[in-house]
Amino acid sequence: MARKRPHPTIESLIESAGRLGIAPRSLDFEALRLHLDLPEFGAAVDDERVAGALREMRNARAFAETGVPALRKAVPVLRAVVAQDHRVAWNVRVEVPLLDAGRMDLRVDVAPDPAMAEILAGMIARNDPTYQLASLRAAVGEISARTTRALRKPIERLRAQILLDLREVGADAAAYIEHMDRSLRSRVFTDGPKLARSLGDTLTPVRRRAKAVAREGSRLRRLRDQVGFGAYIERFAAARRLKRRILFHMGPTNSGKTYAALQALTAAPTGTYLAPLRLLALENYQALRERGLRAGMVTGEEVLGETEPTHTARTIETADLARPVDVAVIDEIQMLSDPDRGWAWTNALFGVPARTVIVCGSDDALSYVRRAAEAADESLEVIPFARKSPLLLQDEPAPLEKVEPGDAVVAFSRRAVHENREILVARGHQVATIYGALSPEVRRAEAARFRSGEANVLVTTDAIGMGLNLGPLKRIVFSAVRKYDGVAERALTNSEIRQIAGRAGRYGHQDVGYVAATEEVALEPIRAALSGAPTAPAADTRFYVRPDLSAIRAVAQEMQTHSLFEVLTHFARATFYAGSPFQPSALEEILEVARMIDRARLPIDEKFAFSVCPIDRRDEIAMGMLERWSQARSIGATVPALRASLTGELDYQERTVKLASAYLWLSRRFPDTFDDVAAIRQMRVRANEAIEHHLRMTATRRAERRTRRTVGAG
Repeated sequence: MARKRPHPTIESLIESAGRLGIAPRSLDFEALRLHLDLPEFGAAVDDERVAGALREMRNARAFAETGVPALRKAVPVLRAVVAQDHRVAWNVRVEVPLLDAGRMDLRVDVAPDPAMAEILAGMIARNDPTYQLASLRAAVGEISARTTRALRKPIERLRAQILLDLREVGADAAAYIEHMDRSLRSRVFTDGPKLARSLGDTLTPVRRRAKAVAREGSRLRRLRDQVGFGAYIERFAAARRLKRRILFHMGPTNSGKTYAALQALTAAPTGTYLAPLRLLALENYQALRERGLRAGMVTGEEVLGETEPTHTARTIETADLARPVDVAVIDEIQMLSDPDRGWAWTNALFGVPARTVIVCGSDDALSYVRRAAEAADESLEVIPFARKSPLLLQDEPAPLEKVEPGDAVVAFSRRAVHENREILVARGHQVATIYGALSPEVRRAEAARFRSGEANVLVTTDAIGMGLNLGPLKRIVFSAVRKYDGVAERALTNSEIRQIAGRAGRYGHQDVGYVAATEEVALEPIRAALSGAPTAPAADTRFYVRPDLSAIRAVAQEMQTHSLFEVLTHFARATFYAGSPFQPSALEEILEVARMIDRARLPIDEKFAFSVCPIDRRDEIAMGMLERWSQARSIGATVPALRASLTGELDYQERTVKLASAYLWLSRRFPDTFDDVAAIRQMRVRANEAIEHHLRMTATRRAERRTRRTVGAG
């Protein structure tokens, strides 16, 4: 591919840098152009102005690295957001007590006035956080006093309403105050002409909920806390001792939110990254090692790296909820609402023991994260991120015959993916293929084929929504906007459309990302999603949870039973009472497996391990294999490596990889039973290679057959 030639203004800036004796490779010329506010074409470039701009940018960078932290320490009410170009956006955090000092404080962010802005600009220009510091403190004090005066009437109204509420709830006033205090700590208001109305609109439902909590009655709350929210939260003792600070990096795909979180992680003395996929855990483990950190990786199947790492990358199901760290990053937090795996995000959100917890994801998860912070009595700061490159919907349909190099065609079933793939190969495209049934290794290899240009088109499911680097991807083409979610066929949510569409136009590779659909009927729902229309509220907004081993043992002892099915059934009745903030995570599927595993004479904790083994519960062959493995464990037999044929069809090889992964998962729990690990790893490698070979070769043969049929018909 020909290298993209820089536009004329950039070329002029490069020449100016040369005249100034500055090596071009050391400069970000696009950032310099934006700093100088120059157009892309036909701009006159003055060397003296360029030199001045470079000095300003160097000072801004130095101040962002050293001055901003020093100034935050000197003036704690200052809030600073440092952009990628090192420009700093400042706010003054004004706290106004609604009840008394230190309780139920209203927090308002106020932009600097001209006098304060001038002092801050002087500090940055001189890279000196002590410059006119006394005047800055005085300006901050004046802004705080002015804001408090301006809010006097709406605050008085709110205070009067709260006092009425307290008289109404009577003896349970403490519960009301505690709930309001937690809610207010997770909210920051922005100063502006509509602030008074915003206060009333936002706090009215919060007050209503605080009264409802108080009215539940002290005795009923204590009873529910024994099996409900309070008991669940306090179970994570290590996290509760830390009084964690939660940061929500909230934004769409390609906004830099996870990149910023990982920067904070690598700068911390200790930390952990919790990934939604083994593929992402592996990529970030490698990134941590490349930065020279003592890194380790933990997944359900394997442990890699240092024996005592300072930093770990983990799949979220393996989160360490006992060992404290400085920073934890929880990626794709919107997965809280996933019925099958949401329990793992719930556990991590409430239980990861980190002084700073950075959660990354879309705005769909904000209500969950806010409720979690309130319930755990922890601070929450929401940091919004905007997409770095524009995303444009094309008004005309793009049928498969108009698919171009750099496109990804998205379908929502394995069958549809292969049908699309065959059509595109027959039209002369080199196609890479990604879908959920493929192993992480094959998905990564297929993505690499697309990135390298060996394949010019990608055919995929929503498996590309996270965890893959697809640099040259220019356009997402939806071949459908409906999917089967394991229960029924339904329309894609706006959030799902945005997550998939957002993979087009990766920042640093493309200036713009494009979105299209093969059929005109699909354009309107895509247009609505990309316009920012919120996803319809979920009918059930409770947190997904799953019993852990300690809960299983406790219930089994109480019931005096060895039946996992009976224990899980009792757990559901006792924990998910009416009004509970919880709902069971895929408990029906686990109950089905538990009934089968109960046939093996095993301790209850071993039965539970088999019941949650990551295996395809819709595959009868896989379920039969799991039952035979549990029986082998019960009689003390070892389980040899699977026998697999390299000549099997694609679905056979996919099943082989899944079963091999399940074997490795069980080998970490029962190494004396599943002891043929080396052989099973080799078998999985061979099966992955067979899948990759199949994906490359079968499409070519189909294309050749289609061509021969066309020629014969002619």
